[in-house]
Amino acid sequence: MVGKTVIVTHTDLDGVASAAIYHRVIGTIPDVETTVVMTEPYRLHRVLRQVAVQRVERIAIMDLGPNASTFEDTVAALAEAIEGGARVEWYDHHRWNDEWRERLTQLGVKLFIDTTMCAAGVVATYASKLYEVEVDEFTKKLVSATCAADLWRWDDDLAPRLYRVIDRYRGARGDEWKRKLIRGFFEGALWWPDLDEALNEYLRLEFRGFNKALRNTVVEEVAPGCRAVFVLKDPGPPNASILGNALLDRFDADFAVIVRRRGRGISLRSRNVNVREIAYRLGGGGHPKAAGAPLNLPFLYRLASLFYPKTRLAYARKLVEAAVREAGGCPRL
Repeated sequence: MVGKTVIVTHTDLDGVASAAIYHRVIGTIPDVETTVVMTEPYRLHRVLRQVAVQRVERIAIMDLGPNASTFEDTVAALAEAIEGGARVEWYDHHRWNDEWRERLTQLGVKLFIDTTMCAAGVVATYASKLYEVEVDEFTKKLVSATCAADLWRWDDDLAPRLYRVIDRYRGARGDEWKRKLIRGFFEGALWWPDLDEALNEYLRLEFRGFNKALRNTVVEEVAPGCRAVFVLKDPGPPNASILGNALLDRFDADFAVIVRRRGRGISLRSRNVNVREIAYRLGGGGHPKAAGAPLNLPFLYRLASLFYPKTRLAYARKLVEAAVREAGGCPRL
């Protein structure tokens, strides 16, 4: 970490757009005058621990809600950062517990939580007020496309294209690709020729990924009148939300659980079940219709999954069924 300002954001379109908008508001060049760190919610506490020891001046967190299982570690990391002189701003649109809000506010964190819009909208609305900057027309267009995709409204023509190209590449190349998108958005471009090529490649991989996912799908009744579809997903396309919503239609399920073949997390998608209540009981969080949680396999399950990947599905089913029972059945919206 080298920048005096560190932006910690999510890895999806909403996180990337949020980071770009924040840079436009404060007037600093991404990864030149700042340090941008992209991460998942279940890793947030680890990132903040690394940032805290750098003695930075400002930390801005966006499109990342706390996970129940790591909240105390997150508080400890932020307390260390603030003690070292950092100012902390947190912009989010996920559902927060009142206790989380109170703890972090008492710590000195400036919280901007608004569940009525996407995180890019939260940054544009509240960071601009904080720094007394007028929101320009380009930022409004970027917010419109981002919210249309992230809130699953699809009322902006650019939304489905940006939503896909953001995840075209994985790993180190994917990190570099998203930084290019942040820089492009920061400089005022919504679309450019490289994105056309990336979109065409993504659509080809998306079709192939759908077909493979269908061969690794299990449908279960996890509670009376509550039907869930579990799918083992390889890295790459399709996006978890696109895959989850397609499976909800195909199998007439109440909610979908996307289990990653690699990694330690699961994603939950729904239309009529409050999956945040399920994710929260698994140590995660998110939105009522889109949430996530860590998946920490015991050693024997990890070993078995090397030879029988669907072992991950079996373990995820076990955890989700227990969480649904604890919730008293499917928590309906």
